[in-house]
Amino acid sequence: MRFSLITPLLCALLVSACATVPQGAGGDLCKQAGGSSQLQAELLFGRNINGRGPVTDAERAGFMADVVTPRFPDGLTTWDTRGQWRDAASGKTIQEDSFVIRIVAAETADTLARLAQIRSAYTSQFHQDAVGLLFTRTCALF
Repeated sequence: MRFSLITPLLCALLVSACATVPQGAGGDLCKQAGGSSQLQAELLFGRNINGRGPVTDAERAGFMADVVTPRFPDGLTTWDTRGQWRDAASGKTIQEDSFVIRIVAAETADTLARLAQIRSAYTSQFHQDAVGLLFTRTCALF
């Protein structure tokens, strides 16, 4: 199923507009606080599968273990949500259970490639039209 979350997308855009790493008169506040500039990626996954029931918790756990965690073993955050999107063919608003994965990592070509692999694997395995991907540059301290 196609997946787009209007409300989280708008919130992410608003947050990203405010999430630039501040520069202070005394230098980079992020570095002063002991942090580093990182990329925050949020992947938006729909759970509806056309012609069968939704992606189960067991299927999602398997996907996390087999696809996501090996690509980002240092850590990530997930949460369940509910999304909606408009079906272009019918004009109807479709609601579905969904989940988000937030990953904070270095802004590198390798990070982008691993995120693309996750999106591709989910769309293929669960017959999705898309997996949303949002980026924000942020200051991170771990």
